[in-house]
Amino acid sequence: MKEHGHFDMKIVGQTLIVTCFDSWNIETTIRLSNEYTQLVEKINNAPWACLVDLRQWELSTPDGWDEINKLNQWANINNQGYEVVVCNTALKESLMKNSHKVLTNVETFFCNDLDSAYQWLNTRGLLNTLK
Repeated sequence: MKEHGHFDMKIVGQTLIVTCFDSWNIETTIRLSNEYTQLVEKINNAPWACLVDLRQWELSTPDGWDEINKLNQWANINNQGYEVVVCNTALKESLMKNSHKVLTNVETFFCNDLDSAYQWLNTRGLLNTLK
């Protein structure tokens, strides 16, 4: 099936930055998961962070959440130390908090703007090159 929605990912230092756009189907979620793990394998020799910007995301089909849960379980055992999630609705935040329950080894922060996300990461020694 054709993908719906899209995302951008890049690594800055020990941080993977993920920006999500539009409504996703399972195909988009699976591609994100595959690309995510490939990129993280370049930095998971040391604790790493993930910044997820969901402000332009319009949610996912229900079958996508199983894939996100698997990805979070993978990250939890692959040296992820930090995650900051930028949400602009209570629904997105609630859904993401539910999916983050498996991140038992990860310090997580939810906020509604990038400046707060960068500041939180900067206080942990990450992303100093962006701000």
